[in-house]
Amino acid sequence: MDFVKGRLVRSKAGRDKTRTFAVVAVQGQMLLLANGARRPLTAPKRKKAQHVAPTATILANELLQSDQLLSEAIAAYDAAHPR
Repeated sequence: MDFVKGRLVRSKAGRDKTRTFAVVAVQGQMLLLANGARRPLTAPKRKKAQHVAPTATILANELLQSDQLLSEAIAAYDAAHPR
């Protein structure tokens, strides 16, 4: 599964283990991740691709425009797909 902008991923390692993030950008093997709450779009987290599990869900670009929209979309996904 490819890592593309907007794909939701779950962290497999680190202190944010099992948290859901959206891919903001891809830089080789590094992903820039944001969730709108603890990690805003202006300060995304860098994480290696091997440390996240991709989901089948890709968010629309409109949901990646603000932290509030992104946070609400991730909360809705987490409610429908519990950890």
